[in-house]
Amino acid sequence: MHPRELLQRELRGSFEFFRDFTNLETGSPGFGLSVDNSNEPEVASIASVGFALTAWVIAAARGYLSRAEAAAITRGTLETLLHRVSHHRGFFAHFVDMANGQRLGQCEYSTIDTALCLNGVITAAAFFQEAGIDVLARQLLDRVEWRFIVFEKADRTLFRMAYNPDRDGDYVTGDPGFIHQWDMAAEQKMMYLQAAAQIEPDVARKLYAGFARDTATFEGRPIIFNPGGNLFAYQFSEAWLDAERYLDPDGIDWFENTRLATLANRAYCIAQSGTFKTYRAESWGISCGDSPWGYDVSGAPPAHHDPRPNGTVSIYGALSSLPYAPQLVLEMADYLYTAHPQTWGRYGFFDAYNLDVTPPWYSQALYGIDKGCSMIMIENYLSRLIWETYTDSAPIQKALAVLGFARR
Repeated sequence: MHPRELLQRELRGSFEFFRDFTNLETGSPGFGLSVDNSNEPEVASIASVGFALTAWVIAAARGYLSRAEAAAITRGTLETLLHRVSHHRGFFAHFVDMANGQRLGQCEYSTIDTALCLNGVITAAAFFQEAGIDVLARQLLDRVEWRFIVFEKADRTLFRMAYNPDRDGDYVTGDPGFIHQWDMAAEQKMMYLQAAAQIEPDVARKLYAGFARDTATFEGRPIIFNPGGNLFAYQFSEAWLDAERYLDPDGIDWFENTRLATLANRAYCIAQSGTFKTYRAESWGISCGDSPWGYDVSGAPPAHHDPRPNGTVSIYGALSSLPYAPQLVLEMADYLYTAHPQTWGRYGFFDAYNLDVTPPWYSQALYGIDKGCSMIMIENYLSRLIWETYTDSAPIQKALAVLGFARR
């Protein structure tokens, strides 16, 4: 199959995943909510909703849905988010019931998952340019109390990572309340943009300056790395933000940073190919996602700790690298589709695979945040649609100006 046709099929399959695993039942209190993963159809992830909202934009642009139908789904989703979904000071519960939007168990109110959802809100409002959608989007964005999660630590201004009021709640290790902080370079850069459009400019700039820029080298070139060396943490903000067109206030080129991290991840997989059968020049990508042992958090150098490779290849992690290493990703997609047809299904590629267990393991799961990230990156590679729609939106343009990003 021609590589471009394969990308088109993967993109269409990604849309169909969100169509089939989103609550589109008219009148349902949970209308518009999307699954965390295909194995748990009753559990919605608030982050998945952000990717689903972006899927409706792609669907309208490509004719998978009529513009009117995509806009109607978007309006209904925003109504659900505004009036039905559990939140604390505008920060959504990480996991909610697909049927009614209510918080599941004692999960945390998550800052990053809220931000991923709001990225979809911003993208949808900018694309559809419809009064009803604009009003709902603005209400959702204005409701978030960013100052609630801002604090000072060792002369740095930081965001809290999450909040949980329950003593036995998820991630609570002592007294209930705030959980950890965003003090590292990771997937949270979108949070600084969203907050900068809402809070005092000097606080917004201190927040952006507050996270560590830990640096290592790959082939003599510097990489600002995330602690675990996870591919997704380089990709989630950049799925929406057009970092190719902007340098940050310190002149950091985040697009080039992600490109180098991608190449370093692949190089590490190749270096491990003598030990692990799954890894090779056409089979690489260590990130977080499905594995033979359930949800797995893995990474590659550079990282704070020595990685522990286990042979699992994150297919979506490699696909999400398409804008940064297009030829290498296309070669891998062709290899998987041809040599490992078990990696392909009704909705395109599954999440991961591993040849280093007995018998060889092929994921049968799809995660909303994973399928969503690769979907957006494929669309950006083909058309730049999401990059341009999101980055040129009014709130993001305001944020870039406040923070001091400069167009190249």
